[in-house]
Amino acid sequence: MKFIVFGEDWASHPSSTQHLFSELAKNHEIHWINSIGMRKPRFKRNDLERVWSKFKQLFSQSNHTAIKTPSTMQVYKLPVLPWHDNTLVKRYNSWIFSRYFKGIQNNEPIIYWLSVPTAQYLFTKKAHDKLIYYCGDDFNALAGVDAHLVAPFEKSLINKADLIYVISQFLMNKMPHYKTKMLSHGVSYDLFTSHTDIALEINALNGPIVGFYGSINAWLDMTLLTALAAQRPHYQLVLVGDIVACTSQLLQFKNVTHVPAVEHQRLVTFSAHWDVSILPFVNNAQIRACDPLKLKEYLAVGTPIVATQFPAVMRYESEIYIAKTQAEFISKVDEVLSLDKTQLNTLKLAQRHIAQDHSWQSKALAVEHDISTLNHGL
Repeated sequence: MKFIVFGEDWASHPSSTQHLFSELAKNHEIHWINSIGMRKPRFKRNDLERVWSKFKQLFSQSNHTAIKTPSTMQVYKLPVLPWHDNTLVKRYNSWIFSRYFKGIQNNEPIIYWLSVPTAQYLFTKKAHDKLIYYCGDDFNALAGVDAHLVAPFEKSLINKADLIYVISQFLMNKMPHYKTKMLSHGVSYDLFTSHTDIALEINALNGPIVGFYGSINAWLDMTLLTALAAQRPHYQLVLVGDIVACTSQLLQFKNVTHVPAVEHQRLVTFSAHWDVSILPFVNNAQIRACDPLKLKEYLAVGTPIVATQFPAVMRYESEIYIAKTQAEFISKVDEVLSLDKTQLNTLKLAQRHIAQDHSWQSKALAVEHDISTLNHGL
């Protein structure tokens, strides 16, 4: 099968789409298009620099050469403009797409896979092509996305799509059920069940380690984390990831350690060696629609998990310690740290049993089966 995929920038961060297509690329031809944007730039330095970068790509010869990774995949940086609701811009962007893909859009069927709704106007789908919408977020609530810009494109994409994948029941409820399937996030099971050395960044910490990795953003409950650090000074709170939210008060505590974002392969060297994995999310629309990648990774590692209450963890409430309040969260951390070896081993086996059924290999096989069925009209 031949895929043209509209996703985020390849290798920018380990997203579900990238994990999935790393597997699909083993057997299929993949053309990956880096992010075309879902927000109109404002007159701010970062936005203007990004626009200028896109213009430079148009005239740079090197940008016409696809980045190959792996051998069956090509990655493209299309110099499109992010004003997707402008008629002239849409014509220009469509021309850019046709310029890059003229030789690829032949008589062979193409599967267009869109994680980015704003891409749906760029191409003309032929009768034997298939259009798949992979909805991994609620764009009405997603930080960094212009919801008003994206909404009409998503509505059109939902209508045109032959198949829609969603990652949560919240998103399922927004879609036409007759052509929508659940495709929850997976895990690189072998990686997160491997025996590894402890990360040097946490090797010297004394006391129980309570850890989180991922973007340190507004969706984390900073008040809860601050209370945890203050009320349990003998616990070591470790946060691994890029800081986007205000953390100045939290990082003042001596028992709080921040580690800048590390490569995906190194995450297990942290999570396999701390004592508690946490998911301290706030209760908002974005979190209610999410299925955190780290959830399945935490389960595969087998370290006890303490989470605030949100839909993605509720399906595993017998294997995860779920708290409704700040005080209960801290109490759950205390409870986890009091488990004996037998209890910990039993919990680890149960968590890994769940994770094993959600490997990225199994997700890729499910997608191949669904598309095969779609192509045969069954």
